[in-house]
Amino acid sequence: MPIDAHSPLIPRIGDEGVVADAWERFVQREAFGGDGVRPVVLASWQRCRTVSVNPASACAPTVAGGRVAQLRRVNRDLCDAARPVLEGLREVLRECASLIMVCDASGTVLELSGESRARGAGERINLAQGGCWNEGVIGTNAIGTAVAMRQPVQIYASEHFCLDVKQWTCAAAPILDPYSGELLGVLDVSGVKETFHGHTLGLVIAAAKQIEAELARRGSAARNELLCRAVDVFDRHHGDCLVLLDHRGSVVTTRGNLQVAREVHGFTQTFSPGNKVEEFDLARRDTGTRVNVPGWMEADWLHPVSDQKERLGSLLVIPMHRAVPSHGHNSARDARREGGGTDHAAVEDPFSIIIGASETIRCAIARARRVAQLDLPVLLLGETGSGKELFARAIHQAGRAAQAPFVAVNCGALTRELLASELFGYAEGAFTGARRGGMPGKFEQADGGTLFLDEIGEMPMDMQTHLLRILQENVVVRLGDAKERPVSVRVITATHRRLIDDVRSGRFREDLFHRLCVLPIELPPLRERLEDIDVLVAHLNDKFAAKYRRQPKRVDPDVLQAMRSYDWPGNIRELRNVFEAMFALSETEVLDALQLPPTLWPGRAGSVLSAPSSQPEPPSQGETMPLDEIQRRAVLAAINQAGGNMTKAARALGISRSTLYVKIGQIKGSGP
Repeated sequence: MPIDAHSPLIPRIGDEGVVADAWERFVQREAFGGDGVRPVVLASWQRCRTVSVNPASACAPTVAGGRVAQLRRVNRDLCDAARPVLEGLREVLRECASLIMVCDASGTVLELSGESRARGAGERINLAQGGCWNEGVIGTNAIGTAVAMRQPVQIYASEHFCLDVKQWTCAAAPILDPYSGELLGVLDVSGVKETFHGHTLGLVIAAAKQIEAELARRGSAARNELLCRAVDVFDRHHGDCLVLLDHRGSVVTTRGNLQVAREVHGFTQTFSPGNKVEEFDLARRDTGTRVNVPGWMEADWLHPVSDQKERLGSLLVIPMHRAVPSHGHNSARDARREGGGTDHAAVEDPFSIIIGASETIRCAIARARRVAQLDLPVLLLGETGSGKELFARAIHQAGRAAQAPFVAVNCGALTRELLASELFGYAEGAFTGARRGGMPGKFEQADGGTLFLDEIGEMPMDMQTHLLRILQENVVVRLGDAKERPVSVRVITATHRRLIDDVRSGRFREDLFHRLCVLPIELPPLRERLEDIDVLVAHLNDKFAAKYRRQPKRVDPDVLQAMRSYDWPGNIRELRNVFEAMFALSETEVLDALQLPPTLWPGRAGSVLSAPSSQPEPPSQGETMPLDEIQRRAVLAAINQAGGNMTKAARALGISRSTLYVKIGQIKGSGP
C-alpha cells in the first residue's frame, strides 16, 4: 500500500516542538485547540484521558510469564504465519537498529525480532515479549492505537502520550482474519526516534498483508483438510442436521434444515457460515482439544474431527425426527475439493469437469474414458492434489451405473478400528457407543454403484486381508455379526505411493495389488502440464469471482509467468489455494506479481520485491526521460541482474541495502 509522504498517516518531524508544547497544554488541561497535532494523535490522547492513563508511566506493564506462553498457544496460527515475515524483515531492518514484532489483539507482544542494541533499548520501556502496549495502559503508541482504530498508524516521538516513550518512533498495521475480518493482532516496527522514516509504515502495511495472505492460505488448506476428514461422517448421518466448525469455532458449512432442528430441540443458536461460536474455539482451551458443551446442546451431538496429529475442528450432529432419504452421495462441491473441476453439478460429458488441454492430461482423460465402460477395478496413481477423486467421480458418472451411489473413503484419515467399521459396518452392540440397530458400512452404501478408496496404500495389512475377501466373494460381514450380505460394487482405488515398491517391501499384499491394479491410470502432476496454467487460472478466476460476488480480476502476465515457472509440489490444490488467497485479499481489479506468495517470487524467497521478468529497456539514442524513470529502470535492472539478491543489487548500484529498499518502496508506490 503506497503511502504519500504528506499523508496525514505520516508524522511530520518538523512539528515535534509544536506537538511537545501541545502535549504539555493537553495534560495540564489548559486551553488547547489542537493546532499542529494530527487528528489521529489528538483522538488517541483524548481516549487516554478518558481512561485516566498516567502520562508519567515509565514503561508498559508485563503479563505474567505463564500467561505469555498461553497467549502464544492461543495465537499459534498468527505466530506461525508471521514468523517467516519477521525473519525476512530482520535483515532489512538490521541497519536501521529497529525492532519488528507481532502482538495479539490486545496489544501484547508475542514475537519480537531485532539486533541486540535495539532489543536492549526496548527492554528499558518493556518493548519486549510479554509487554502490553494497549493504549488503555501505556497511552498513545502505534501498537495500541492501531488496535483501538483497527487502522495502520505511525507515531513519532512527542506524539506518544507517556513521557518515557517519547524517545521512540513506531509504525503498526492491524492483521485481520481473512475470512471473518476479526482483528487477530498487530505488526509493528519500532526504534529510537532517530530511526524514523516515512516509508516504514508502507513496509509494515505490506508485511501485514503478507501475513494475512499466509493465514488465508493456511486457513484454506486447513478447511479443505477438515472437510476431507468430516465427509465420511456426513455420509453416515443422512437424515440428521449437521454443522461443521473449524478449530477457531467458525462455521464452515451446514447441512439440513436448522430451523426445524431448532424447533425440534428448543434451542435458539444460529449457524451461518463464517459466524463464530465461542464455545468451539479450541485455541482458547487450555488443552486445545476439550470443548465445554454449552447448555443448549446435548453432549452426544459433538463429534471431534481430527487427523493423526491434532484436533482440526468439531462436527455437530443434531438428530432429526424426520430422516431425509439419501444414497450416500457426496455433493459435487466435495468432489471438487482437489481442484481443477467446474462448478456444474451435472454435465453432459462427465470428463468435461477436468480442466486442461495438455497432451499429458488429455491422455489420462482418454484412458479414463475408455475404462469407464468396463466393470473392472481401476487404480489411480498420482501425487497429492492432482485430482484423483475428480477422475474417480468422472469415471463413475461415465459408467453404466451413473445414477447409483458413489461413496468415497479416505483410508489414510481413519484409525484401523474406525476404518473397519466405516467399510464393513457393525451390528448392534458390536462395541461401546454402537448405534442402535447397527450401521451399514460403505460397501453396503455403495451397493450397485462405485466405492472409491483413496490413499489405499495407507490401509493396514490385516485390513487388506478383509478387503481382498470381499473383492473375491462379493459379500460383506458387519463387525460383531455373522450374517453375510451380498454386495455388487465397482472399486476404484487411488494412492500417491509407489505400491509396487510397498509390495516388494512386504508392506502391501501382492495378491491385493494385482486385484486392484487391473486398469491403472497415471495422473500427471501439474509441473508436467504447466501449459494448462492459463486455462486453470481463468477457470479459478471465474469460480472465485462467483464465490466472493465480485468481477473476475485481470491477471498480470508476470503472475502467469511466475506460475508457469513454479514446480507446484501441491499440484492443483496448491494452485487453487494460492489463487484464492490472492483473489480474496486483492483490493484492486488487477492481480500483479507483488501479490504472489514468497514461494513463487523469482530470486530468493522472502525478498520484498520479486525480480522483474525481463530486463528493462534502456532509452533509445536521443530519447529523454524523467530522472525518476531512469532511476526506476536502473534499480529494476540491478535486481534482475542480481537474480533477486538485494545485497548484490545494492552493491552494483553503489548504495546501501536499506536505501535500495527505500527506492523499491518508491517504485511500488508509483507503479510501473
